[in-house]
Amino acid sequence: MRAAKALGLFAAGLAAEWLWSSYWTVFGLAPCLLLVMTVAIASYAGPVSGQCYGFFWGLFLDVVGVHTFGASALALTLVGYCVGVIRRQMDVSSPASQAMVVGFVSVAYAVFLALAGLVFERRFLWGGWALFVGVPLYNFLVAPPIFFLARKALGQ
Repeated sequence: MRAAKALGLFAAGLAAEWLWSSYWTVFGLAPCLLLVMTVAIASYAGPVSGQCYGFFWGLFLDVVGVHTFGASALALTLVGYCVGVIRRQMDVSSPASQAMVVGFVSVAYAVFLALAGLVFERRFLWGGWALFVGVPLYNFLVAPPIFFLARKALGQ
C-alpha cells in the first residue's frame, strides 16, 4: 500500500507539472511544481524521500527539457537532500515560512541550472529577468497549498 501511495504521489506531481506548464501559464510563466513538491516532501519526510522524488522528477524535467540533460535531476536531488538534512533547523509550520523557504530554494535552483549550462554547454543559461524573478515568485505563491497537500498525502 505504501508503494502504491508513493507511486500515486509521483504520478500526481508529473501530471500537475505538465498540466500547469501546458495550460495554466500566466504571462508565459508557470511555477516549477516539482521543485516545490520536492521541498515539501523533503521537509516532511526527510532526505531519502526528498532525494528519490527529486531525482525521478528531475529526470522527467530533463526528458521534456532542451538543455543539459541530467542537470535538473542533479539539482532536484541536491535540493531534496539539503532540505531533508536541515529540516529540523527550518520552521515550515506556517505558510509564510514555507513560501520563504521555497522562494530561496527557487533562486538557488535557477542559478544552479544556469551554472550547469556554463559548465556543460559553455554558456550561461540565462532565461531573462522575467524568468529569473517570475518563476521564484510564482513558486513562492503556490508553496503553501502544495505543502498542505504534501502533508496530507504523506499522512502527517
